[in-house]
Parts: sequence; structure tokens; C-alpha cells
Amino acid sequence: MSNSSHAGSEGAGKVFQKRQLLFLLVGVVAFVVFVSLSDFNKVLEYVSFSNKILFSLAFVSMILGVFAYAFSWIVLLRSAKIKLGILKAFESTWISVFFNIMVPTASVGGEVVRVLYVVKETEDSYGNVAATIFLHRIISFLPFIAGSIAGFIYLAFFYRLPAYLASLLLIISAALLLVLVMLILLSVKPKLSMGIAVRATKLLDRVFFERRGEGRTLTGLITKAFTEFEQSMKLLKTGRFALLLSLILAFAYWVFDVAVAYFVFASLGYSIPLGIIVAVYTIGISIQIVPVGIPGMVGVVETVMSGLYAVSGVPLSLSVAATVMIRLIMMWLEALIGGLVFVGYSKR
Repeated sequence: MSNSSHAGSEGAGKVFQKRQLLFLLVGVVAFVVFVSLSDFNKVLEYVSFSNKILFSLAFVSMILGVFAYAFSWIVLLRSAKIKLGILKAFESTWISVFFNIMVPTASVGGEVVRVLYVVKETEDSYGNVAATIFLHRIISFLPFIAGSIAGFIYLAFFYRLPAYLASLLLIISAALLLVLVMLILLSVKPKLSMGIAVRATKLLDRVFFERRGEGRTLTGLITKAFTEFEQSMKLLKTGRFALLLSLILAFAYWVFDVAVAYFVFASLGYSIPLGIIVAVYTIGISIQIVPVGIPGMVGVVETVMSGLYAVSGVPLSLSVAATVMIRLIMMWLEALIGGLVFVGYSKR
């Protein structure tokens, strides 16, 4: 690569880092402003006097959720005859969780890391491994969609939501359904996604491979991988028992995740309708995977979740306290565990 190209990539990297810092600052400021509207001493009081046993159950629920998510994928690995040990499957899952939180790329970064991990450990084909992960994403998305729609309908029928909030829920519902339809379409017609990928890699080939006179090309690698991917998808779809078991485990993962907020509110001694928990959880997760450059969408998710709980009738100070406790488990502790697992793996 030429010096000018290298300088250009460094400049782009610096611009991206500045944008990350700017968005992070905006998110944190927004949350600080929102917290200032509540009684901060009251927030601290709620947190300090919460039931620690029930709060511990929220942590346990998060751990069980990750295990259920990993087992849902392991079933597909076994169906595809990929020989990855259970402990290594758990390890790669935690590493992908870490990258999904810390590298804001709509969860794509974590899945790419998972593919690379499995290929390295098993020497299986990229297409075969990618097929299990792609299908796993679709399956784990189904309970998320179903729960989201149920939660939104509950809020729409039983609460008088402000127009802006009702519009937000409608937009998120439509976006989630669109994503699901696209994923299903790509799984049924993988040649569509291959065509998109090939057009993108042709430009990269001209820049990185043809100029350097290398015999291999990204287009060739992508075409080979998608051929393997298509064959693996056809094989996986024939294993109906594996698909059903994977879906059941995916629903268990979703339930454990939603239960985190339930146990947090229970630890605070506040009874909250399940529909509100489901709806706010869905919105929070949807915002967190938006690839705008903020790790974990820090500040933004907290502000939105606290606001939604408050709009739903939860006292503002308690909303802030609950949100902080939920995010402590669902982002910071998840990132910490995933990061420690990644460090351990890197040192081997």
C-alpha cells in the first residue's frame, strides 16, 4: 500500500476515534442531565438498600442466559458435524459478547471473531462455520421479535403513551421485522448476499491484491466461502430436531435476559408489569446494537431506559437506580467477563 493510502487510513482512523469520543461525551452528558432531574441521594438510597440476594439472582440470570445462548449454537455446531468442544464454544461465545459490546458494529464484529475462532480451533471451512452462526442469529432473533411485539402491544393497549414514544415503538417494531425478513431471505437465497459481497470485494481486490501481484483474491475466497455456506445451510435446514432444540434454547436465553430487569426491580421492592420490562428491554437492546461508534451505547441506553420506565409510571429516581443496576449486569459485567476470557485466550 502506498504512503498516501496508509496516511489516509490513519486519518480515517483518527476521525473515527474522535467521532466515538464525541458520541460518548454526548451520551454521558445526556445521562448526567437526566440524572440531575431526579433526586440523586434518593437514587443512591435505592441502590444501597436493595435486596442483595435478589440482585444476585439477576446476575445469575445473565450468566444462565449466555449459557443458553451458547448451547443454542452448540446444537447447530453438532448438526453441522463441526467438532468444537463445549468449553471452547463457551469461550468463543464470551469473547464474541465482549467484542459486540466494545466494538460497535451492530454485533457483526463479535460474530466475525467467533467464525475466526472456530476455524482456527477446528480447521473447518469458513462457509460451514459461518452457516451455523448465521442460522443461530436468525433463531435467537425470533424470540426477541416475538417478545418485542408482545411488549409493544401491551404498552399500546394498557398505557397512554406520548406520541413520540408510540412512534418510536412503531419504528423499532418495523425495523426489527425488516431485519428478520432480510435475514430469512438471505438464508433462503444466499446467492443474493454473495452478490453483494462479491461487488464489495472486487474494489478491495483492485486496491489490496491486484496492485501487489498476488494470485489470490478476496472475490475468489468469498465465492468459495459462500459455496460452502450454501451447502451447509441446506444441510442444517434438514435437521429439524436440532433447529427446534436450538429455538427452545434461544427462547430460554431471551427469558433469562428479560428476567434480569425483573430481579432488579424485585430487589428494589417495586412491582412492575412484565409488558413494560419486555418493551424497555427490547428498546434498550435495539439501541445498543446501533453502530454509531459508542461502546455499549453508554449514556444513550441509560437515558432512554430511565425515561421509558418513568413514562410508564415508575418513580424517576427509582427508574434511574434500576437502569444503573441493570446496565451494571447487562453491559459492564458481561464486558468484564468476556474481556477476561479474551485475555486468557490471547495468552495461550
